[in-house]
Amino acid sequence: MLKQEIHERTWFFDLEWVPDAAGSIKLYGLPEGTTEKEAIEKLWSETKDFDPASNPRPFVKYLFSRVVSIAFLSRNSVYRDGERAIDFAIHSLPRIPIDPSEADEAYIIDRFLHWVGEREPQLVGFNSLESDLQVLVQRGIVNEITAPAFCRRPAKPWEGRDYFDSKNSEWHLDLLQRFSRFAMTPKLNELAILCGFPGKIDVAGDQVVDLWLAGDLKRIVEYNQTDTLNTYLIWLRTAYFAGKLAEDEYVDEIEQFRSFLETESEKADREHIAKFLEMWAI
Repeated sequence: MLKQEIHERTWFFDLEWVPDAAGSIKLYGLPEGTTEKEAIEKLWSETKDFDPASNPRPFVKYLFSRVVSIAFLSRNSVYRDGERAIDFAIHSLPRIPIDPSEADEAYIIDRFLHWVGEREPQLVGFNSLESDLQVLVQRGIVNEITAPAFCRRPAKPWEGRDYFDSKNSEWHLDLLQRFSRFAMTPKLNELAILCGFPGKIDVAGDQVVDLWLAGDLKRIVEYNQTDTLNTYLIWLRTAYFAGKLAEDEYVDEIEQFRSFLETESEKADREHIAKFLEMWAI
């Protein structure tokens, strides 16, 4: 199921995006004074599956999806005094509290791809090969970003890391592809809840655009961060299932992760982490 042993450095990542209002204005030649909401509604109305009664907000093409947040949980294996330990950290672009200078789409994508290219972590996502990666590439091109280190690929699969080759490499591990072949696919929230993890808290994906239009980027980023925590826990359960962790290692890592979250929950602007812990009964 999983070919490689657990990487020393792994990032569990997720993106949030909304329909691109500026792109809609350009594409359809909308008049001056068109509001962001009107431009987004135009994108929806021009999308193939649009129906004003049954499907007024269809999923728009990735090309028209403006990235508003990227979050990732980093997991690093370290040794202290000869003992194995795991260091965790929660990251997001933009950070909380929100700095408006970090909310620009080009900045968000550029920083994330630069960090990935520089640090070379294994990336783990949920439906990330078919969605998040496509959005990163297409919107990176739209925003005139250069990401040579991230895009570098080996001549042969065994000669280095490759974030684009899902067949021969696990440098970008899409968990959903390990669970199904695009038939009867589980949702992250469904899988998390059945595994005893919190799943989504207060916000669902279809609410992101409303939060964006209301100017509540903080809640979007909190939701984004929460998804990375669920993704990590699903990965951990998968690694245990695949025999990459012995039972004592698995139990120990859960305890380390919970301890990390308890510390995080005591920091400012971490109410969503506290709620995640509250909903995660062991």
